[in-house]
Amino acid sequence: MPPRKIKCSFTDCKAAAQRISGDCAFCQGHYCNNHRLLEDHKCRNLDDCKKEAFEANAMQLNKERTQVIKGV
Repeated sequence: MPPRKIKCSFTDCKAAAQRISGDCAFCQGHYCNNHRLLEDHKCRNLDDCKKEAFEANAMQLNKERTQVIKGV
């Protein structure tokens, strides 16, 4: 017997969830092509995701900042 297809976790959606690309790492839901983005399925952890991305970008910018060498 083939494995059952996982249905989209979005309310009132009966479509099959996408493997890998439809899995949300923040809310652990499984979503179809139409609801796979955080904004589309109204992820309850969207604010955490944005804060995490902002902090990662800020750290990267600080690492790449040009340092002025005085006395040369």
